[in-house]
Amino acid sequence: MANGRTGQVFLENFDVGLARTLGGELIEIQLDGESVQSYAVRIEGVPGPADYQGLIPILFNPPEDVYERNLLPQIVIGRAALTTAMERWLNPFGREYMVPAAGSKTVTNSRGQSGPDKVEIKYSYAAPFDIDYDVHLRTKLRSHGDTMLAFMLGILWPDGPGQLRLTDSEGEERGYYAFINAVQPLDDIGDISDRMMGHLISLRVEGELDVRKPSVHRTAREVSVSVSKKV
Repeated sequence: MANGRTGQVFLENFDVGLARTLGGELIEIQLDGESVQSYAVRIEGVPGPADYQGLIPILFNPPEDVYERNLLPQIVIGRAALTTAMERWLNPFGREYMVPAAGSKTVTNSRGQSGPDKVEIKYSYAAPFDIDYDVHLRTKLRSHGDTMLAFMLGILWPDGPGQLRLTDSEGEERGYYAFINAVQPLDDIGDISDRMMGHLISLRVEGELDVRKPSVHRTAREVSVSVSKKV
C-alpha cells in the first residue's frame, strides 16, 4: 500500500509476474530489424539461441511458425481458464480505501475541521479468480528438457506450493500461491532433424482481478464562514 492506496492487479500483472518468477529477465534483442526488449532465462546446461544471447526465450504466446525452429529451446507461457473462487471473496459491500485525490486542496469548514476537497475511493475489493497457465518447455534434446523441468520445479515447488511474485500498479510486490496441477510430456517428432521435445506444466494461480476502478468524489465545493457581531 502506497500513500494509503492499494495497488491494482489484472491479467498482464500476472503474466509478467510469472515470467519473472520463472527467472526471466529483460534483455535487448533484434526483431524485424528493430531493437526490442524480451524476457529470457539462463538455465545452466541448456544453451539458448544466439539471438537471445545464449539465454532461453520466454514467450507469452505461441510464436510464429517461421520463428519457431530457430527459437528452440524456448519457454511459452499460455493463459488458459479463469475460474471464479467465491470462497476467497471478501466483503462485497466493504470499502477498500479512501484517500485524498490527486490535486485536491485542503479546506476548512465553519467548525474548524480540515480535509481534502476531493477524495479517491475504491469501493470494492478485487474479485478472486483462479488463473490457469500452461507453461511449455520446448527443446530438441530430451536431456535439455529434463534439465529445464528440474529448474522450473525448483522454483514452482520448492517445499510444496510455490508463489507467483508480481508488482501491482503502485509498485508494491505481492505473492500469490501457485499450484502445479500436472506435468505432461511434450514430444512432437516429424523427423530426426525436426523434432521438439520437452514438458508441459499445468499451473493454477490463486489470483485476483481488480474489475472496478477507484473513483473521485468532491467533498466540498466551497466553504463560507459567516461571522455575526452583537451590538
